[in-house]
Amino acid sequence: MARIEPNSHKSWTWSKKEVGKLNGTPIRLPTEDSYRTCSVCGRDCESDVAFGSNNAGGRIAFICPVHGIQSLVDPFEEQR
Repeated sequence: MARIEPNSHKSWTWSKKEVGKLNGTPIRLPTEDSYRTCSVCGRDCESDVAFGSNNAGGRIAFICPVHGIQSLVDPFEEQR
């Protein structure tokens, strides 16, 4: 079986518009939705916030039920 590589090579751009704040940190949304689509079958991936949570910040994994992890998004990347 071929190894499916996650879409980690992609770099998403984040909207400049804030949709809210969490403890003073601005919340912004990606400008497009391909981060949550499986690159193999095109299914909508399920999010898992516990996957990348650690003391360095939160990360969200988007996981295809068939093909596994497709992307790992760090919504606070610009804040680091």
